[in-house]
Amino acid sequence: MAGRRRRSRRRTALLRLAVLVPVLVAGTTIADLGAQAVPVPSVVIEDNSVGSGVSQISYFGDWTACVGCSPSTPNGRYARTADASSGAVLRFSGTQVDIYGVLAPNGGIATISVDGGTPTAVNTYSATPSVARIYQSALLNPGIHTAVLVNVGWREPASGGIQITFDRAQVFVEQSGGNPGNRSGQPWFSGANGDPVQNAANVDAFCDRRGSPCDLAHVFVSRNNWQNIVQPSWTQANFANWPGRLVISVPPFPENSGSTLTACAAGAYDGYWRTFGQTLNTTGRQNSIIRIAWEANGDWYQWSGSNPSAYIGCWRHIADSINATSDPDPLLDWTINAHYSQNPSSHNPLDLYPGDNWVDIIGIDAYDHYPPSRTQAEFNNQANAIGGVTWLYNFARAHNKLFGIGEWGVVSGRDENGAGDNPNYIRFMRDWMEQRAGQGLYYENYYSTCEPPNVGSNLYRPTDDHCLFINNAAALLYTDLWSSP
Repeated sequence: MAGRRRRSRRRTALLRLAVLVPVLVAGTTIADLGAQAVPVPSVVIEDNSVGSGVSQISYFGDWTACVGCSPSTPNGRYARTADASSGAVLRFSGTQVDIYGVLAPNGGIATISVDGGTPTAVNTYSATPSVARIYQSALLNPGIHTAVLVNVGWREPASGGIQITFDRAQVFVEQSGGNPGNRSGQPWFSGANGDPVQNAANVDAFCDRRGSPCDLAHVFVSRNNWQNIVQPSWTQANFANWPGRLVISVPPFPENSGSTLTACAAGAYDGYWRTFGQTLNTTGRQNSIIRIAWEANGDWYQWSGSNPSAYIGCWRHIADSINATSDPDPLLDWTINAHYSQNPSSHNPLDLYPGDNWVDIIGIDAYDHYPPSRTQAEFNNQANAIGGVTWLYNFARAHNKLFGIGEWGVVSGRDENGAGDNPNYIRFMRDWMEQRAGQGLYYENYYSTCEPPNVGSNLYRPTDDHCLFINNAAALLYTDLWSSP
């Protein structure tokens, strides 16, 4: 049941803490362990959602899968261990978590802690086997959390063993009214790029104009050499002490350097990416979202996925290397370009998916072109088609992954395939997001630019010799929809 390998310092410390917690007295009921759940369920994490990413569980010690065992569970299986000091680490994004297990005549006592807090002892003995909620966390601040379950090797006198089980976890999010953990007040993390220069002043200026602060700043490292990609550079320096989080788009290797996906997949660049993980530590940006080798389903980057196995192997090596040094791990984002995929040869971007054990967020860059969405019917058609935002979101949900929209915007600049200053697209995207708030939608960044030959998505920057496009109608509606609730 191993997932991708991460360092276990936090797990070891929590294990030492857990074994010191007093046992609950015999007769304590599951209902005594928490208050009522918050009203909106988000994600179910099953026992076989194995890995160390968000919405996954990783096991340590001696666990076995009990398939088709009694009592029955929603997915027909659960994980169990009768080994003292075995345990599991669960990562989730939300404001509360319920953990379910099997109560049984041989049930033992476990401890469960969240984010390194005081462990709670849970007695899983019952004279009659049943599946039940064994733990409910307190209300948590919105964000990524870690729950640790440990078999402490104890049992009450009536129990015939020390078995501990994990069936599933139910994650909850806030129902409505914005997210108090977000500066923007939106129900998801909301941000923008810095235009025309990637710095905090330009990000803040964009968000001041829309009427709500940015939670995120989308930045791109320079792609000309390894030092600018993996070591501290102007990318981090320009946002030193900025209170929001960074979304950092990184190429797998420097452009025009002779580097290849094949060499990356063989581990040739692992050392550089371990350095990048250390850079996140030294700059205090471990909570960043890292978009690795984005838009590989196109044909405009040197890492385009014409060779899926090389791309996937490269992506996995980068992910493992970053997670080997960054502490805690950042969120790793696999992003495609919306609509038609030039690569791979199947024209299905999912053939480039690195796999659940390596990905935390599945994302898309969705602009109003190829095809444009002037009407709701046009938006629905492109969103549901292969490569569309709804199509990819459904894939993310099926894999218990968070979903992100790393770039989106109207298109006035590139060619006749854009719908121009189209406020309808702003409305359609906002409606789409609101329908999925609290259901896996984690973040979005509006991408505003007006220099040719880019997409011409600019909302606020005045036109001049270098800024040729502005979308006043789209800006007016965007401001109305994104201003502080």
